[in-house]
Order: sequence, then C-alpha cells, then structure tokens
Amino acid sequence: MTMLVACREAHSQSAPSVDAAGDEREILKQKRETFAKWEKTEEGRAYSVSTNKKSDTAGKKQYMDKLSPGGKIYFLTCRKDYGEALKLLDAFSKRDTGSGLYVKAKCLDGMHRRLEAITFYTKARAKIGKDFNPGPRFYLHFSAAQAAAGQDVEALKNLKIAIQKSPSAEEYSSTRSAVVTSALKRLYYLEEKKGKFPLAFEHYLSLAGTDKSQYTLNEPITADGATKARAEKWLKEHSVPPKATDPLARCKYFTTAAKAYLASGNIVKAKECLASAIELREPAVGNFPAELTDDPTTGFRQAKETAANLLITLDLKDKDLKSACKHIRATFVTDPAREDQKMLTSLSMKDVSEIATAQDRALHSTVAEERLDFGSPDWK
Repeated sequence: MTMLVACREAHSQSAPSVDAAGDEREILKQKRETFAKWEKTEEGRAYSVSTNKKSDTAGKKQYMDKLSPGGKIYFLTCRKDYGEALKLLDAFSKRDTGSGLYVKAKCLDGMHRRLEAITFYTKARAKIGKDFNPGPRFYLHFSAAQAAAGQDVEALKNLKIAIQKSPSAEEYSSTRSAVVTSALKRLYYLEEKKGKFPLAFEHYLSLAGTDKSQYTLNEPITADGATKARAEKWLKEHSVPPKATDPLARCKYFTTAAKAYLASGNIVKAKECLASAIELREPAVGNFPAELTDDPTTGFRQAKETAANLLITLDLKDKDLKSACKHIRATFVTDPAREDQKMLTSLSMKDVSEIATAQDRALHSTVAEERLDFGSPDWK
C-alpha cells in the first residue's frame, strides 16, 4: 500500500459523520462557547493580546509567576513570544532534553530561522524514547519547517509519520480527523508546489468529497444578441459593488457581474470578478478565527462556492490546472497553502513533559491547546 493510499484511507476512516447542516452549526457553536469560557480564565487572559498593553502585561506576569521555569518556557512559546522563550531556554538546565530541543526548534521556526529549526527538530527526534515520545503535532511542525526550507522529500516522510500517529491524537488534545485532514492538505499542496497540477487538483477534489462532473458550464460563453444587450445594460447600471460590510451581497454581485461579462464575451473580466468573489470572507465573531465562524451551511458559503465552481469550470475549459488548484484551495475554510500556519500550530504540554511540572499541568487546560491550534487569541 502506497503512502498516499494509506493517507486517504485514514482520512475516510477518521472523517466525522455529520447527518445534517444543523449538526455542523451546533458543533461550531459548542466549540466557540468552550473557547469563550477558557478565554476568561486566568490562563486565557494571560495569552490575550489587546490594545490595553498594561493589562496584558499584568495578566501575563501574574500567570507566569505561578509557573516553573519549564512552564514559563512552554507558555511563552505557545504565546509566540519566541525571543523571550529562547532567552529562558538557553539558561535552562533541561534545554538538551528531547522536550527542550523541540521547544527550541519550534521557537526558531516561529522566527523563520528554518534551517536552524530543522537542526534542532532533528536533535529532538534523536532523543525520542521513554521520556520523550511526541504525538502527531511534532511531526507536523517538523515537516512544516522542512517544506518551508524546500526539503519536500523529508517533509513528506514526517507527514506520513504524523498520519501514522493520528490514532493517538486525542491523548495530545486533538482529533484523528484533524491530524489526517491537515496532513493531507499539506501533502497535496506540496504536489502543487512541485508543479504536479493535475494530480494536486484531483487530490483536492477527493479531499472536498467531490469530482470533476460538477464543473459543467451552465452559462454559455457566447450569448445571442438580446442576452448580450441585457448583460451590458446590467453592467452599466451596476458599475459599483455593494459596501464591503456586506460580503454576501458583494459575493452575489461579483458572481452576477461575471455571468454578465461571460454573456458579453469578456472572459478576462468575468474571471476577475469571480476571483474577487472567492477572496471574500465573513467577518470574524469576536476573537474567534475564521475557521470557527465560517459556517459551511450559510448563504455566504454557498454563494462563494457557486462563484468558485464557475471559476474552476472556466479554468478547466482553458485546461489551466495551475489556476484550478489555486481556486479550489479558496473553497477550503483553511487554504492548504497556509495550513501549516493556521492549523495544529500549538505545542501539546504532553509533548514537553520533561520540562513541565505537575504544577504547570494543574494550571494548564488542554482547551488552550485546541484554541491555540487556530492561532493566539486576538491575539497575535
């Protein structure tokens, strides 16, 4: 069995069963409520970064004062205060443990010092054993640094290990489905980066649970005189899109304008309008990232998918698989091109047990890891 077949089978086995659109909305609602409660805790407030710098500093210090040296390093790393974390780590007695080396790698990676990060990820991997036995996040982080440095072959190997480790994801405050889906998106983006556009496009389709048959051009490229006249009249009367505060209205406008341009024979302008439509995002709710607010059952998501499908259809008609890959990525809530920056980014405290103490664990909530997987609140 090839790595890709094994990955795809793991994805199909781990995909959650959602019986109705209401179930998805309920899952998003519950997750937002859980995270909102955590953000009001002492730990949540310590992670927060707002316009009130004095308050932020006080909350951060108050929480850090209760942590061990290793707990402080873990907290600062997760908070993305990488320079501060490295300063404490360099003076820490357990800096050469697998946990310490992993944290250093993560900090260097966060500072975009990829090659140095890879060196320390490699050193940490050499320490894997009884005391340091990391879960799937370690391999996702390692592969991300390698991919950023152009080491695609090695990155693929670590993605495979992450998927192999996915059954243990819940022990590390994640889920098998999240790990496998994230790894596959990164894997398929590597294919796209290498110029394997037909293969990457087929794999993106499989991840979305669809196939090429849906991309049929319902709207004709050319139109009769009367239809063309009506299209040109509409374009003259609707030269300005709705305000930016209404993404649904803007999405529908750009899609309608694109169809009008198609009817009038202006393919270039039609594609420009559709590209504008699929770049739109719904406003975030409070401090929550788009991944938790971009409900796939809303009218906006459906309108955006309509625009994306039409644009991809035009790409396929032109046999432009490079553009088709770019545009199908826009249909995912998290673009595979930014998956390593947006999903499963946090450190699990279980992965750094050599530097964290019982007191650190008592002050820590695994909800923090789930929330931080989407980025720091408000945050950074």
